[in-house]
Amino acid sequence: MCGSVPVHAAKFPIRTAEPDGGGRHSGGMQIASPFVFLGFAAALAAQSLVVVPNGYEHLEGTSAARTPLGWSSSRIQYLVDGSQLCSQVAVIQSLRLRLDGGNFNVDAPVAKSFQATLDVYEVPVTPATMTATFANNVVGAVPTNVFQGALVVPAAARLLPYPNPWTVELVLTQPFVYSRSNGNLLLDLTLTGGSGDNWPADGFFLHATEARGEVTKIQEDLACASAAGSLSLDVPAVAGNGVVGGTLVVAHTVTPVAGAAVDFVYHVVSLDNQQSGGVPLPVSLAVLGAPSCLLNVDPQIGVLVPTAAGSVVWPLPNGPAALGLPLYAQAVAIDFVTGTFVPSRNAWQVRLGDVVPPSGPAQMVHRSNYTGQATGALSPTGYYGLVVGFVGTFQ
Repeated sequence: MCGSVPVHAAKFPIRTAEPDGGGRHSGGMQIASPFVFLGFAAALAAQSLVVVPNGYEHLEGTSAARTPLGWSSSRIQYLVDGSQLCSQVAVIQSLRLRLDGGNFNVDAPVAKSFQATLDVYEVPVTPATMTATFANNVVGAVPTNVFQGALVVPAAARLLPYPNPWTVELVLTQPFVYSRSNGNLLLDLTLTGGSGDNWPADGFFLHATEARGEVTKIQEDLACASAAGSLSLDVPAVAGNGVVGGTLVVAHTVTPVAGAAVDFVYHVVSLDNQQSGGVPLPVSLAVLGAPSCLLNVDPQIGVLVPTAAGSVVWPLPNGPAALGLPLYAQAVAIDFVTGTFVPSRNAWQVRLGDVVPPSGPAQMVHRSNYTGQATGALSPTGYYGLVVGFVGTFQ
């Protein structure tokens, strides 16, 4: 398997396709035959979940994707490097999406529904060579229709600690057998007739030419303040920051109340944002005089720096074992004269990057308000797309 994890019974309603009444589409489009999968009956009993990009099974993505679920109509082509899925063959039964948490968390998405069409291709195109023209990405490839019908997207609420649970599932009409030897996997999804509010899905962005850590905000509440003032953190998304064997810069901005002398900031980093001392995170700090403030990370390693320094610089481990390691950062500003303090109103996740820019795990061309346009948007600087959970068997 390629980084897969076992899948148990779904804890949310399964949304299935509504048959369109046809067995074959015009233009050479193929409908997956149920007889192809008789030989996979035993394997399908032991399903696994593979998350693309790999490594984000339990991590918040580094971006958010308003397309495809945030509009009345849309089209995306989502291209996955085959190495993300398997070494030889994958039998894909369903796709999962989850609500974004740390990047576009200003709304409370309501339920909505679409008419959905999903075609799958095996193509020689790579995430690095994908173009903004839809037709160019599937030249010479034969589409297989795996879903035609209603897609219901439930209302969702953000649940700390991130990532949010998988709440959208598109179950294929028939499982799709993907073979690495045939190229990479391209999903071509068109949604129409949408209703309801915005629904940003968890997404990712990886810079294509700069080596850097994969950074995302995992919590923020602008109301977080205390008698000392307020504190905000930032992890600069610049070349070299968060790379194995290098350093991680975490900047701080202190806004003291009148008369306060908040001269020091205590920064912490951690390997855990799930619990601290056996207590589930996050923990409210209101009882300590910091309403709307949360402890989001287990404070495992800390250092005190003068507020005037503006940041802390953490040395990072080197070697293959450190690559992809997630670190979590938070801080507290302290006025030692009055004994008051204020926690940072935000916390950050940094997945340690390689010393060379990453090859693309996936890439996405996306078009909101789609009405048949030939092109969509494509990131000019890196790899961007949805964080997708693939359910099936992977060998």
